[in-house]
Amino acid sequence: AVGLPIMVTSHLPGQEAGNVDIVLNGGFGDFCEDPETIGLEVACWLQDSQLLDVMSQKARSVGHPHAAEEIALDIGETTHQWMEQNELKQSNVHE
Repeated sequence: AVGLPIMVTSHLPGQEAGNVDIVLNGGFGDFCEDPETIGLEVACWLQDSQLLDVMSQKARSVGHPHAAEEIALDIGETTHQWMEQNELKQSNVHE
């Protein structure tokens, strides 16, 4: 979301596995679990300003900088809707 290349070092099976493909197919990062290889790869990125610029542009193009805020608002709105529905049910039970 901030336009930086990403080195994915692990993921939760199922839940986050798709993120690896997004990063790899998007061309704005890599996946590696070996610390030494991670260090070498990131060092290559940092030494190649043109590559870093391209990867950053690609990262910005797929980023959703306000996603966390939008998700939090959606959760809040949904919570309030359920609370209102529950209050209506409670008041109908007591009538």
